[in-house]
Amino acid sequence: MPNELRVNEIFFSIDGEGKRAGCLAAFIRLAGCNLRCSYCDTAYAYEAGKTMSVREIVGAVDGWKNITITGGEPLGQEVHGLLEALRSHSVNVETNGSVDVAPYHGYPHVFFTLDYKCPSSGMEAAMLEKNFRTLRPRDVLKFVVGTVEDLQTARRVCEACEPVCPVYISPVFGKIEAREIVEYMKVERCEHWRLQLQLHKYIWDPEARGV
Repeated sequence: MPNELRVNEIFFSIDGEGKRAGCLAAFIRLAGCNLRCSYCDTAYAYEAGKTMSVREIVGAVDGWKNITITGGEPLGQEVHGLLEALRSHSVNVETNGSVDVAPYHGYPHVFFTLDYKCPSSGMEAAMLEKNFRTLRPRDVLKFVVGTVEDLQTARRVCEACEPVCPVYISPVFGKIEAREIVEYMKVERCEHWRLQLQLHKYIWDPEARGV
């Protein structure tokens, strides 16, 4: 089991979205991503990173209960060792929907925030369909939407997969108005959806890192 990972940054802030939105957390941003979404706001993590041991990473977040592992695409690296070392924490793994999450279902302290990449991302073809049929109640299914077509895709996927977990709809910052999403939800009676805004982009500069 690998004892080292490429880490882009470690920082401390609030979770800006998802079911822990507004809660303090330690963030471990791993380097590297297999997708190139049109709206990506962390392109700086595609390549840049330094090698750290699992022990160093865990030491850097010592004392924090909530941990968010993000990227890039964190499951692009072998993270079993890191997840095992974080068993005393509550861990949210943010993953892009293209990597099989089933091998990581055995960790009771871990939940997944699983993206479905809608058409405007340019990456919908990379989605791994079985991921969205194996979501558990503690996981999160997230759609980042920039167009009405994206909203229609989210509704189609939800109808096909019937997720048992919370479903979050997040607008691409600056591309679609939140009120437009609400109107769509009302018309289509998407009562199981939860609109979310990326809190960190309203509190700090949208381009700021480490917040």
